[in-house]
Amino acid sequence: MVKSSFLFVFLLCCLSVKAVTGHQLPFSLSNPLGVNPRVQALAFMFPAQAQLIVDAANEANAYTDQFFGAGAQNQNDNSSNAFRHSVWNALAVKKLKDAGANEATATDIVQRFTSAYEYNDAGTALVKTAASAMDLNNNLVGRSFKNYTMVNQLLDSLYLKAIEPKVITATLSQILASHNADVNTAWDLLENTDSSLLNVSKVLVRIDPCTVSLVLNHTITDTVKFEVSSTIQAQNILTPSAKVTYDAQNYVLLKPGFKADRGSTFTAYVDGCGNK
Repeated sequence: MVKSSFLFVFLLCCLSVKAVTGHQLPFSLSNPLGVNPRVQALAFMFPAQAQLIVDAANEANAYTDQFFGAGAQNQNDNSSNAFRHSVWNALAVKKLKDAGANEATATDIVQRFTSAYEYNDAGTALVKTAASAMDLNNNLVGRSFKNYTMVNQLLDSLYLKAIEPKVITATLSQILASHNADVNTAWDLLENTDSSLLNVSKVLVRIDPCTVSLVLNHTITDTVKFEVSSTIQAQNILTPSAKVTYDAQNYVLLKPGFKADRGSTFTAYVDGCGNK
């Protein structure tokens, strides 16, 4: 085990420095910790935990493609990105806890790592953009889901939070204002707060209201409209109280298992975001 940790740190030392700010992928195959010196320093301090955070990121990427379609893990600003960041943080905290860390320690280490990805190339200052604020907010929400028991329940919960119509489409100033503090304090809360210590609203935020694709499997009971810039694939159930619109730029595919119960209202458009 000691040898594995030493090898991990040695390999990390040899990696070239690559900034991962804003919405870039947390990790890449060529550079697993991909990264500015701030993240690298944390990996030297916590090599075993860093590997678990890498594993969580890879799983979050795969789940994002599963729920939003192939390639969704590379998308920025929209619901799929909100989902990916929240899942990454929830999985990472759980992995550290399962490895023996107490809840406070696990949450603190994950917070430090995932916040560090929003730093500049030199690792010296937080990049204070809307993209970074979005990521930090969604990281924080994900950490608040650290006590889940079943992965599928976690994924379903965060997926619905990412796509539900009331998900906040926000500007930078709106994201900061949602934390009920002045600008500097809001940035500090976003970057440094352990979710267990902050009564944070468990609402995911996005900048771009238009998701590329959706794969819908959950039952819908209320009024909802989904607009995407590519495709919607649906194999879900609409209950009698549901009033549902699917609007996709390329196509809406109703797969086996899709059912609109008597009394529901269902409309599909091939139109895309922001037109009808």
